[in-house]
Amino acid sequence: MKKHYTAQFQVVAEQALADAAKLPDNLVSIFPVNPQLSQVFQFIEANYNQPISLSDVAMAVGYCAAYLTDLVRRHTGHTVNDWIAVRRMVAARTLLLETDQCVSQIAQIVGYQHEGYFFRQFRQHHGITPQAWRKIQRS
Repeated sequence: MKKHYTAQFQVVAEQALADAAKLPDNLVSIFPVNPQLSQVFQFIEANYNQPISLSDVAMAVGYCAAYLTDLVRRHTGHTVNDWIAVRRMVAARTLLLETDQCVSQIAQIVGYQHEGYFFRQFRQHHGITPQAWRKIQRS
């Protein structure tokens, strides 16, 4: 079930990226357009590269964490933490493709405090390690 959910969410995120590529630069976003959640997504976009949590997002937008979790899940089918991870994965993929920085540096740049957690998240979202993904994409 978990693998299916992750694969399904990756498809949603990839579709959002494909759709975003068709928009003008100032409107590009991986996040769904939803006026009720715009502050949530703006906060994630502005802070994904820092160690943020559901509580941080909830505090920033003035909701309790439980309510925000329910609200985001009802409107998007995914959690706040899912959206944070997707945004970080987009940034990580960009850095893997466009720089020669080591994976541990990239993990820190995109907001992961622990390299091991970044590796687990990357493998969960992509099915392979960051180094293997970079090698495949560059060949």
